[in-house]
Amino acid sequence: MDTRKQRALQELESLRIFLKGDVSLENGVPILRMDESLGSGQVRCVCFDEGLVAFEFDLRLNQDLTICLNREGQNHVCFLYCLQGSCFHKFKKEAILVPLEELQTAVVSNGVHVISELLIRKDKRLVLNAIGIHRNRYLDKNGWDSPMAELLQSFDTKMGYFHLGKLNLDIAELLKTLEKAKFASTFSSLMHFTGICQIILAKQIEQFKREIIEGELPPISLLKRELQEIKELCDFVGNYPELPHTIGSLCSKSGLSASKLQLGFKFIHGMTIGEYVRDVRLKKAEQLIRTTDMNISEVVYSIGLTSRSYFCKIFKNKYRCSPKKYKTSVFQPLVN
Repeated sequence: MDTRKQRALQELESLRIFLKGDVSLENGVPILRMDESLGSGQVRCVCFDEGLVAFEFDLRLNQDLTICLNREGQNHVCFLYCLQGSCFHKFKKEAILVPLEELQTAVVSNGVHVISELLIRKDKRLVLNAIGIHRNRYLDKNGWDSPMAELLQSFDTKMGYFHLGKLNLDIAELLKTLEKAKFASTFSSLMHFTGICQIILAKQIEQFKREIIEGELPPISLLKRELQEIKELCDFVGNYPELPHTIGSLCSKSGLSASKLQLGFKFIHGMTIGEYVRDVRLKKAEQLIRTTDMNISEVVYSIGLTSRSYFCKIFKNKYRCSPKKYKTSVFQPLVN
């Protein structure tokens, strides 16, 4: 069996102490299905390079449960992201519980004799992404002077460390992409899955450095509930690009003010509402041009625009090519 899968199965076997159930391969991905006596759900695991592992917890318990994130003797750093629900973190033998809320990040460093625990409450679904780095194994494999080395060596290897980060919706969007790529049954799909996880890890490291090392906090004055509503609006625009989306219509749909909507779109996507709607429509148009036999006028109509000349202008600005030429190049026959 592939060495990475063997390592992933071993990681899940250590979690089986707490979740019971069965460990197996499903569509090429190692998975632990929790024992029904504890509730429902599963944990997926994928190992990458030596010392780097990713978990996806998707659990609904019928009783409170504590899970250890590491074993004694392990010296590692873990990057956590709570996509749905909430849980608590504590170091074993300590009484302090720190809540990890929905859409929130956390960085945990465990010393050799310091064990991290997650307390998961019953009757609520928890979807949690965890990327763990076994510090010494990773550094031995990738070099003690690698770009990651400075960060990993900044943590005290004897003491536990926990940092609770701010809300981050960028990672939530990446995890949506990860959902489609998680069944890594082929080499190419595994590479795709690995790449997304690496981007998630990079986002968390970037945020951690911004918050702690550089002492900067991202300016955001929106409540978590408001961010969730704006996130749902983004999904709505993405699913229905042909509708006449305006600030007024989106305000009516969400119940939020125009200023909060603009702030939210800027925070999540780095764009104004108008820029985001235009970008979504252009991406949809590019997909239609590339994958269907629709003519350019039909594409323009299908994404909610009425002016072909305006569409051609903004398409060329984004793709450096006119829609007609783009379509020709996509469908150009192969020459034997």
